[in-house]
Amino acid sequence: MIRVAIADDQHLVRDGFSLILRSQPDIEVAAEAADGRQFLDAVRADPGIDVALVDIRMPVLDGLRATRELATIPHAPAVIVVTTFDDDAYVLDAVAAGARGFLLKRCSAHDLIAAVRTVAAGEAILSAEVTGAVLDRLRATGPGPRVDLTACQLTHRETDVLALIGAGLNNTEIAARLYLSMSTVKTHVTNVLAKTGSRDRVQAAILAIRAGLTS
Repeated sequence: MIRVAIADDQHLVRDGFSLILRSQPDIEVAAEAADGRQFLDAVRADPGIDVALVDIRMPVLDGLRATRELATIPHAPAVIVVTTFDDDAYVLDAVAAGARGFLLKRCSAHDLIAAVRTVAAGEAILSAEVTGAVLDRLRATGPGPRVDLTACQLTHRETDVLALIGAGLNNTEIAARLYLSMSTVKTHVTNVLAKTGSRDRVQAAILAIRAGLTS
């Protein structure tokens, strides 16, 4: 059973997410909170929560600060940041804070359920729209310090894959661009994440941009 906490100041959003998730036999909604402080209190009171859906914009304590504070809580749940396009400026900070997933509030019920299951399994989930918006903002504001990938010992093909991750392409698009099978692409992506020490595709994409692999 995957136990989920929902933190959002909008009753309609909480009720909608809760209704969708409760319809699944392997998912339980263990807690709901209207602000970041209530959310943290709920997590501290229930160490068995596996996944948290956290809105960025909440009163009292916003989702970004709440996600950062989770680092001080033993057995904290994996966080899926729920965002809108207006929030994309904060998503890079959420990556650094430890968020494991990103979804748009208008996502489908199928995508929401899949995201919860994926993150509960220890993987990262990224909305393509959110990823694209984040990378666009990163390029517009400047990539930050230049990164040297020499020590990562990436193969030529792995470097190609990293560059395409930095361009915002998903695995299907990378496979088509490089004329590779999906299984081969997945292997390359796994190797890229491991060699670069990237937790997920967003971190890898940021690294690609800072290494100058994207235009």
